[in-house]
Amino acid sequence: MITRPISRAALLAGMLGVGLLAAAPNAYAARNTEAETYVQANAASALRTLGDNNISSTQRRQTFNTLMAQFSDMPRIANFVLGRYSAQLRSDATLRTEWTRTFQEYAIAVYEDRLARFSGSAIRVTGSTERVAGRDVIVTSEIEPRGGGRAMTVQWRLLRSGNAWKVVDVSLLLEGNQIWLAQQQQRDFLAELDSNNGDIRALMTDIRGMTTAMRQRVVARS
Repeated sequence: MITRPISRAALLAGMLGVGLLAAAPNAYAARNTEAETYVQANAASALRTLGDNNISSTQRRQTFNTLMAQFSDMPRIANFVLGRYSAQLRSDATLRTEWTRTFQEYAIAVYEDRLARFSGSAIRVTGSTERVAGRDVIVTSEIEPRGGGRAMTVQWRLLRSGNAWKVVDVSLLLEGNQIWLAQQQQRDFLAELDSNNGDIRALMTDIRGMTTAMRQRVVARS
């Protein structure tokens, strides 16, 4: 049984990533327009789906789930957030499959819950910085809430594998601080696992409960 509650920052962590960010990139580093276009197209599509009232809530969730699973590298993210405990996944294929599926459902529920107030809103990519030319890029964007109000700055870290870009981390303004969600969630999950003797299945039980609660909130608002 997990006794330490997962923090609000961890609960908000949806599109999660891999590796700690290094020092701030060089201000004069090159932009990557291909990565910018990828974020613009996929994030806009996800927000349109959330705001589509012409389809049922079930269809909306299924479409959104598919989009977000394609947009981000869920297996890589699911492995990263476990930190040193991810070694268990390498020796237990059944646990690896179960954890990846459970985490993906949780992460996508977080997206849907947190982005609901921006459903149907416009996203505008404002720039990017290459950390490693052609392979590791941070894209900066702004999302404006429906009906006006202050835009939220969102940064997306993307890695390229072969010909495909995938999001591996997202930075949001949470409780007044700009937080890279993957890193925050890894810290919180490690604290949970340290307190329960590394029981990943107990962590999954906790996560499933949060996933159910978030989905219920989304349905209640629709």
